Amino acid sequence: MTTIAEQFTREHDELANAAGSLRADYWSISQGLRLLGDRWSLLIVRELLGGEMGFNDMSRALPDLSRTLLSQRLKRLVQLQLVIRNDETGPRGSRRYRLTPIGYGLRQTLESLGLWASQWQAPFENDLRAGLGTLLEHMGRSLMTDSLPRKSMVLAFEFDNARGAPLQGWICRENSRTTSSIGRSERIPDLQIHVAPRVLYDLWWGLRRCEDARQLGSIGFVGPEEWAAGFSGWFTPRAAS
Repeated sequence: MTTIAEQFTREHDELANAAGSLRADYWSISQGLRLLGDRWSLLIVRELLGGEMGFNDMSRALPDLSRTLLSQRLKRLVQLQLVIRNDETGPRGSRRYRLTPIGYGLRQTLESLGLWASQWQAPFENDLRAGLGTLLEHMGRSLMTDSLPRKSMVLAFEFDNARGAPLQGWICRENSRTTSSIGRSERIPDLQIHVAPRVLYDLWWGLRRCEDARQLGSIGFVGPEEWAAGFSGWFTPRAAS
């Protein structure tokens, strides 16, 4: 009978043989971590991979990052020539930032890091509720209201949770304002979505198609069929490719 230790040893050997030798040397990795090894720099680059952003938009996209620290990190990224600052202010008076070719060169690194984390850990932070809340907030900000079948709508989500009871969340569009939260919606939903957190995460980043997920039973809807079919088109695409 194979012991757990023997199984882990065999898996380690298989992974080591498959990985082969690392092409990046110690100095290159050390240098990269010295420049970008803090908590926020790569997350800022990740946001800018979707295109030019204003300072205020970036601050809302990274709610746990203070505006002071965001300003410091952006200045550092500009110094490293990963980011360019547009001195012309945006429509809301904030400076706008975009990636340089050097910054865009980090796309594959970020994708690999995200895939590693999703394979070996949960796709979100240890606090699943916080991770889902952030995801719904991003989705709410990307909601294309002109595409909605109604001016006011409530989307209710039920998330499979391998760690315990299913979690719930919602996105509400009402009175020209979009809000989102974790928990049960106080209003009767117009469309209910049953989906695993991993699946919704992949749909948000364009790693799968909603039509394919429906055919596989990975996402389900309760509500008008035409609304379910149009669900994926209600949000600004954030494709990872």
